[in-house]
Amino acid sequence: MKINNKIIIWLNVSIIFLFLMIIIGGITRLTDSGLSMVTWKPITGIFPPIGMEQWEESFSHYKSFPEYKIINYNISLSEYKYIYYWEYLHRLLGRMIGLLFLMPFLYFIYKGYLKKQLIKKLLIVFFMGGFQGFLGWYMVKSGLVDMPHVSHYRLAVHLSMAFFILSYIYNLKLSLLVTKLSEDNNYKFYDRFISIIISLLFLQIIYGAFNAGLKTVNTVNTFPFYNGLIFSLSNISLSSFWLIFFENHYGVQIIHRLLGFILMGLVMFFSYKSNMSNSRIKLESQYLIVLILFQCIVGILTLISNASIVFALLHQFLAILTILFAIKIKHNLKYKD
Repeated sequence: MKINNKIIIWLNVSIIFLFLMIIIGGITRLTDSGLSMVTWKPITGIFPPIGMEQWEESFSHYKSFPEYKIINYNISLSEYKYIYYWEYLHRLLGRMIGLLFLMPFLYFIYKGYLKKQLIKKLLIVFFMGGFQGFLGWYMVKSGLVDMPHVSHYRLAVHLSMAFFILSYIYNLKLSLLVTKLSEDNNYKFYDRFISIIISLLFLQIIYGAFNAGLKTVNTVNTFPFYNGLIFSLSNISLSSFWLIFFENHYGVQIIHRLLGFILMGLVMFFSYKSNMSNSRIKLESQYLIVLILFQCIVGILTLISNASIVFALLHQFLAILTILFAIKIKHNLKYKD
């Protein structure tokens, strides 16, 4: 097997595990399991409680925090184990990804398979992964103080970083697969266009996290109107105008919905324009249209189903695919096989 192929396989495995990590994180959030582990032990925390005595001790510790006192005051030990294991799996997977990345990285350096420029880029991935672990605990910590809800701002940063790391590795993989420069016709226009789309997709991810963190579906879960109203002015009165779009349930949903329709229009226009002048990204741009349409439909189903776990996870799954397809289009505009 060629050296480059080994590196590609390694990056592909990392992408798959990061994909899984984001989905498990979604399940952890949707099952309200994120605050079940009230301590952060990067090394010793790799092992869950063993035996009844350790479980009772862990459960007793959990009882001293707001989530148990305010929400889960009547759960049993078996119910506690259920939410604990989801969060434990999420953290364990994070550790596994760290090792999965570090061990081959050190091996490839030892064998001299990696060029200096690639080493620098991979080191960035490693440090981003470590920082992401810190962000995860920083997010959880916000729900262990007074109110049993994590900060939606910290949730947005944590989720965005996960998407950014995944996108960075995927783009790195593409750069190793295809390196022959061949800018397409009117390259700068289309490159800027798809860059705008990618930027808006990341902004949409942030607002998706805002919606999830604030649980806006508990306030408004109807479409196309807002609980029967076209625009509910009476429900978006805050002392600061700008906070309406960051902390008010109606305001956050308005932005999230609006971004969805803007993205759908931009993707359709981009596909139409690009397909008229080149064929290199024709297939990918058509896939992107399908993805964005399905994403909007699933987003609506997530809303009206009051964030059903099936629709919510599918919504997150499609978000990952949409980002990756947009990145592939950006790459294909500049390089060819």
